[in-house]
Amino acid sequence: MLLGCEFINFDVFDNDKIGILIEDSASGAKGCRLRNMTALIGRNNTGKSCFINTFEFIKDCVTTNVAQASIEGTRPGFANMVEDRTKPAVFRMFFKVRDRATFKSKYLQYELKVSCDPYGRPFVESEKVIRSDKSEEEGKYIPVTVMETARGKGRIAYPKAPAGVMGDIELEDEHLTALCIYGKLSGYTDMCDLYREISGWFFCKFSAGDPDTDYLTGKAPGGHKHLNKTGSNVRNVLEYLKAENEEIYLATIEKIKEKIPNMKKRKNLPMELADSPDRLFLYLLLLNDKSPRSTIFMETPDKDLYHDMVDVLADEMREYSINNRYSQIIFSTHNPYIMEDLAPSEVWVFKRSFDTEEGDVEITCAGADPLVEELFRQGVGMGAIWYGGHLDEESEE
Repeated sequence: MLLGCEFINFDVFDNDKIGILIEDSASGAKGCRLRNMTALIGRNNTGKSCFINTFEFIKDCVTTNVAQASIEGTRPGFANMVEDRTKPAVFRMFFKVRDRATFKSKYLQYELKVSCDPYGRPFVESEKVIRSDKSEEEGKYIPVTVMETARGKGRIAYPKAPAGVMGDIELEDEHLTALCIYGKLSGYTDMCDLYREISGWFFCKFSAGDPDTDYLTGKAPGGHKHLNKTGSNVRNVLEYLKAENEEIYLATIEKIKEKIPNMKKRKNLPMELADSPDRLFLYLLLLNDKSPRSTIFMETPDKDLYHDMVDVLADEMREYSINNRYSQIIFSTHNPYIMEDLAPSEVWVFKRSFDTEEGDVEITCAGADPLVEELFRQGVGMGAIWYGGHLDEESEE
């Protein structure tokens, strides 16, 4: 799960940080970290969607290459996504992951710098992976670099090598990240754990609009193990679940039907969904996936849901975050109802001053405000605190 990140010179972020980084952890500095369940709030055009879109870009950079990632979907090319073309875009992310060898928690930070040449073409400027090791003598966490590259050349900690021993590496393709290569080689456990974390991000766009109808009209038959980001392959997923284990399939469907208002009386549910997918059903099906994602990013998951459905979704999201300790849900919202069960440390407020042409983004944790903490301690819910204007009120200046 993601504990914190920092973005420099990318999209609306000139130099913005959310959560904690490895240096904060090593120094013992106190601060809000991102939680298993994290809400992003703020007025329109304050950077919430850009924040989620930045992670989607990073995932594409790591799993494909920076050139392809820069034009994927509607992206306008890397040179048009940075504020200053003469400087690299910098992405720093601090993770808590489960070690595949020991099954214990470990902490890794990934740093990626992407620059563009005089023609606007992107390339990997540098990468760094830092592991936080606990010193037995001092009892403190010490940052240890396990991979670093610059322009494709660098060093990496070889498998089973003594601590601190690193070997030289060199990449031929300047568009590929070293993490993409070494994250697929089983001996490099830190790289594999980090690659698994980033490649496991899921960007849920169920509320983005009408799904692609190709799946619903039978043009793409066959079973699918997981939902796609629009949920348009729901029938394929149900087909897969039923073929894999009909007993578990029926139990899952019944469990979901019982949680959705007015749906428990419906019959032949899968066929009805094939004709008209129910958005809440899609969310619950995603959250009941037997192979949970490392992080699920959702944009306004409460959009167009009736208030009792919002309550169901909020409860299921909380249950997912509790049952999957290494998984995480990060979502944006404009609805105070879904905020009622959250704590101040789980809410991040986006503000934008527009003092500059690009607009300055400010990101703060609600838990850092003593007034919000006191109101919450007195029993006032985060939704009511937000509705009362204590989170994203505009400056009077």
